[in-house]
Amino acid sequence: MGKKLVPIFVIIAAIGVIGFLMNGLSEKVSANPGDEAIDFELKDIHGETFKLSDFKGQTVVLNFFATWCQPCIDEAPELEAFGKEYEDAKLIIIAKGESKKRMEKYIDESNSKLLYLLDTKEETSNEYSVVGQPDTIIINKDGIVVERFTGPTTKDRLIELIEEKASS
Repeated sequence: MGKKLVPIFVIIAAIGVIGFLMNGLSEKVSANPGDEAIDFELKDIHGETFKLSDFKGQTVVLNFFATWCQPCIDEAPELEAFGKEYEDAKLIIIAKGESKKRMEKYIDESNSKLLYLLDTKEETSNEYSVVGQPDTIIINKDGIVVERFTGPTTKDRLIELIEEKASS
């Protein structure tokens, strides 16, 4: 009789684990289009603190980036051009899991002029449920997420999405 109960217990345990994971993940994903953007506070490589709420009233583009991520590196020139040329949105790069030293090296070597915020412990990335990178989130002037996608983008595509979904 005991051997017959083992498979039943395994099935019940598996269903319980799957249910727990699905419930936990569904509550965690909270930065999808229509959601209010989650405020955060992070420092740049100079130690200056920035909060998302500092940019309330502006369209904001959050881009989650990592130096080891080849698509992020490939996308970087497009983001650099966007940040330099497009003045109707604030671009913020969230350095996911990166150290200050590594970001200083990357910024120096790439001669980047963008705002990089250090998410060394990945707390903001976790709050935004970022799994892959690059992950880009467009937030309108009211602080509402209007677009979210994973994978590299271009300057022109970002401008198109902002003008289509975040302009009011």
